[in-house]
Formats: sequence, C-alpha cells, structure tokens
Amino acid sequence: PVNMSEVVVLAYQDLVNNADLSAQIELAFGYDGPGLLTVSGVPGLAEARARLLPLAVQFAALPGAVKSRYEHERSYFSVGWSHGREKLQGRPDYAKGSFYANPLFDRPFDDAEAIAKYPAFAEPNIWPSELPELQHAFMDAGQLIHRVGCLVAQQCDAFVQSKCDSYEHGRLFKIIQTSRCCKGRLLHYFPSEESEQTASSSSDEDFASWCGWHNDHGSLTGLMPAMYYKASSTGGEAQSIACPDPMAGLYIRDRKGQLVRAAIAEDQIGFQIGETAQIHSGGLLQATPHAVRGAKVAGVSRETFAIFMEPEWDYPMTVPEGMEPSAAQQNSAASALPLGVPALQSRWGTADCPFSACDFGQFTATTLNAYH
Repeated sequence: PVNMSEVVVLAYQDLVNNADLSAQIELAFGYDGPGLLTVSGVPGLAEARARLLPLAVQFAALPGAVKSRYEHERSYFSVGWSHGREKLQGRPDYAKGSFYANPLFDRPFDDAEAIAKYPAFAEPNIWPSELPELQHAFMDAGQLIHRVGCLVAQQCDAFVQSKCDSYEHGRLFKIIQTSRCCKGRLLHYFPSEESEQTASSSSDEDFASWCGWHNDHGSLTGLMPAMYYKASSTGGEAQSIACPDPMAGLYIRDRKGQLVRAAIAEDQIGFQIGETAQIHSGGLLQATPHAVRGAKVAGVSRETFAIFMEPEWDYPMTVPEGMEPSAAQQNSAASALPLGVPALQSRWGTADCPFSACDFGQFTATTLNAYH
C-alpha cells in the first residue's frame, strides 16, 4: 500500500524573512518525517525550468557518438555525460542518462594536484558545443536552487541548535554556502519501449523502475519538478505533456518501512536531507531512501534536475560534540531500508571511514563502492 504524503511546503517569503520554521523542519526532516520538503513561491523558478529541462531531451536525442565525446572517465563519469555507468541494485543503470556539472563554478579548483587526487569533486566542467545554451541554463538553474538551499539550511541549523547545545552554530549553512564541491545533475529518464502491465505491483523493484532505491550521501539535495515528454510518432520533436501516470514519480521509504509517494508541484523546489547532514546533526535530521517509478506508458520520458550540496572532501564526518555516533542511525531505521541500500554503519565508523578521522572524501568513496 502506498501512502500519499502530505509534503511540508515552506513559503519562500518566510525563508527570506527568517521566520521560525523549526516545527515544519522537524515534521519534514526529523525522525518520523519523509526526509523531503518543498519551497513555494520562488521567483524565477518557472523560467529556469522552462529553459533547462527541454535541453535534457535535446541532449539525449543527439547521436551516441556525439554524446560519448562528453563522457569523462577520469572523473568517474561525474562530469559531462553518463549513461549505463552507474550500478543500482547490482545492475548497470540504462534507464536514465545524466549530464553532470558544477553549477557554481566552471573551474572550481586550480590546484592540479587536488584535481588529480579528487577528480570527481574537482575536475572543471565540460559543455557540448552542439547545445551552446546548456551552459547558462544549467548554471542559472543550479544557482537558483543553491540560493534557496542556503535559506533551507539556515532553518535546519536553527532546528538542530534548538535540540542540541553542542551543535556547531550554522554548520549546514556554512558547508553549503562555502563549499566549491556542488554538483548538478540534469537527468533524462528514457522512455520504456512498451506499456508495462504491472501497474498494480508494489514491490520495491517495481517502484525503482526508473531510478533504484538509494539515500543521498551529501548534505542537502535540491530537486526541480520534473517534466514529461511524449515521443513523436512521426519522428518529429518530442512534445511536453502532463505526467500520464498518476503512480509515476518520486517514492520514499520511511523509517517504519512504509512506501510514500512524494509529489513535488511544478511551481515548487523539493529539498531532501542527505546522510552527511544526518551525521553532522547526530541524527536530528534524517535522510530517507527514495526511488523513481517510471511512467507505465510507452514512449514517455521524464526530465529533471538535481543539485547535490555537500562539503569539500577534507570536511570531517563528525557528530556534534558529546554525542554518541550511534545516535546518527538507529537500528530500527536501518532495518527499514529497502533491499540494496547499505546501512550507514556499513560505510561510516568502519576501518576505511573511522568515526574520529573520516572526512567527506573517504565517506563518498566508501559509499560509491557500496553502490557500485
């Protein structure tokens, strides 16, 4: 059974005015929350979305030989085009293609040694000459989501500080505002060849048909509401349509193991907590496993854009002073994780990533190894 979630919606103006939204933050990101909230009334969102998301369809439609010129193996395919390079639930993921870039800086680092050592974080952006408008549309949309993310982070900090005296003041905000390691991901979920007849199925696998179950491992993820496109039967351009399947879209597995459909309205930005903020807050903020269920209608693609806000690689992965690391993930929450989602304690507080000495770079490496 699927619970339709009443997603917490914050008004952009309340964020700008620094209203006290701690109760809403707890509802959304606390232990019993879905790990997601949305922000309404963001100026410029509709325009940024209309400029960027159609370019995902256009890039995906380029010939394979052209797209492969923008693959970047040295960064582990986290710059430029990536298709079938990621494994989810043990299998190469061909359901979606991604174009990755840093939305804040085209060249975030100049230090050749750092770029060589941390290519996934530090490599400069690459842009397709075949789609010259992509660079500005991507950077503008990413910076818009990042600005709103900074406001959400201030509210998260205020909530955690109200519950934990030893929490470093403004920790999440400072990470998001100062880190040069922000990653944007423009996503094209390829259409299925034919209508699938499993609309009533509710297995974990079925709900992950377009994007497998996973937890975000960064601090905060911003999500642009998706657009759907129907391929033309005459070979012309794909047409933008309303989502044709009410069961398609983003799903969350909550801490009780319940499946929740999380709808993000098209005039709102979604924000999800990542595991790094969960650790840094000592579990007061909680990341939630999520997956994307495909539209069970042939010839329909889904376009979206995610911004992963995270620390730089040398940032320590520590809970607030005086807190036990075990507070960051309770066993009951770990036991509710879907198949294929590794528990936090299998990646943090290990020989490779010890509680006292692990940094974000090590945590990222152990996490990617667990999924790949």
